[in-house]
Amino acid sequence: MHALLRQTTRRLTRPLSAAAASAGESAAVTQLQQENALLRLELASMRNGHGHGAHGHNRHHGHNSEPQPEESKFVGARSEYTTDMHFYRPMEDAVARMPCFRLMDDLGRIVPGAERHVPELPREFALACMATMLRVSEFDKIFLDAQRQGRIAFYLTSRGEESAAVGTAAALQEGDWALPQYRELGLFFWRGFSFIDVANQLVANEKDPAHGRQLPLHIGSRERRILYVKSTLGTQCPHASGVAFAMKRAGGQHVSIVYFGEGSASHGDIPSALNIAAVHKCPTIFFCRNNGYAISTRATDQYVSDGIAQRGPAFGLPTIRIDGNDILAVIAATRKAREITLTEGRPVLIEAMSYRIGAHSTSDDDSKYRQKEAPEAGWDSERAYWEARSPCIRLGRYLASKGWYNVQMEEAIRSQARREAIESLNEAQAVDKPAARHLFTDVYDETSWMQDEQQAALAQHIADYKPHYMGSLSDKQLEGL
Repeated sequence: MHALLRQTTRRLTRPLSAAAASAGESAAVTQLQQENALLRLELASMRNGHGHGAHGHNRHHGHNSEPQPEESKFVGARSEYTTDMHFYRPMEDAVARMPCFRLMDDLGRIVPGAERHVPELPREFALACMATMLRVSEFDKIFLDAQRQGRIAFYLTSRGEESAAVGTAAALQEGDWALPQYRELGLFFWRGFSFIDVANQLVANEKDPAHGRQLPLHIGSRERRILYVKSTLGTQCPHASGVAFAMKRAGGQHVSIVYFGEGSASHGDIPSALNIAAVHKCPTIFFCRNNGYAISTRATDQYVSDGIAQRGPAFGLPTIRIDGNDILAVIAATRKAREITLTEGRPVLIEAMSYRIGAHSTSDDDSKYRQKEAPEAGWDSERAYWEARSPCIRLGRYLASKGWYNVQMEEAIRSQARREAIESLNEAQAVDKPAARHLFTDVYDETSWMQDEQQAALAQHIADYKPHYMGSLSDKQLEGL
């Protein structure tokens, strides 16, 4: 966990740990319980008014019918919720529709029967998870606005999916390799990236280790064991199998985790990666974020099967579908998946059901393909329905019920994150762009004769037409040509 988060959570929780605050804690918990009770009554009344059962999903056919299990409303696949953390195994289990493992309900309460799987999270650790998700949320807001203002070229938000990246990162060990897609900002923050680290990459200045040669948010770090994000969707999955195989050959006790979306699963790299990992028994966790929408495409245009999870057993992988908006379920399932990969020597597939609140990226108009109607009556839109069930809201209510968290703490974290995000944007933009010579570095270990000729040609071109480059290229940027 990053030192900044430790400092933040210690500072914010210090008043709560004092004896003088115990009365305030009790009052806050009592108020939260009253709010929960009122909200439950309101939701039950609204849902019953539209022909639903006590859980908002159960249809009753007559007075003596038994209530049916609660069903998820995720766009990517509908299935019954379960508190049984069962990984479906090839040649052992047969299931027509895979259930969705969850520990917390939409109000942040532990589901009855799920207690045995709830991970033990120390207070500081749990608050660090919350703080990281909130920091992702605020960073997203500032840099989405920055793109709209023309200050950066491109951006992708993680709104609605914060718990997937943070929960998995929190469940892994520091020595485990991660191969992200592009919506794993929480992973980077958890592993020690600061706002200014990410901002330098977003504005492509000379402090960007990739020297501005990657799309915004295509970041990575060898020291933190995170491979760089790639724009060629799905290619990170075979790489993850290879990384895990190399660690296995080296005799270590570490795994690799690779992230991809349900849209990326339509690429041929995914089945190839699953098969390679299964055949060679690679300790790889394949983590699919099924948020219901790929770029310009809803899930129903990607597949007609039961989501992505069914593909795991077909390739020989123990597989589980989880509620990706429930960070407790994410942590528990990832820890168990890591255990399976190391003790049984086989890869695992996790399908995390979630919902993408924002557009795919700043280059996308999701109004053209997003479902507008909510999955349940009584909500203005599908987006509004899922915003009310966001990972931040759910974890916040859970922590508040334990007396660890309150509205004032959340506002303090958000305010601090907003200030840091704005400062990091301004600071990064004040730094020079990378030197022109970096057009030719890092391609090969040593530059080839072709690159030498190209670099000489560029230097001559700039010398011949230097007046035309005044104001766009500084002397510092031309050094080394």
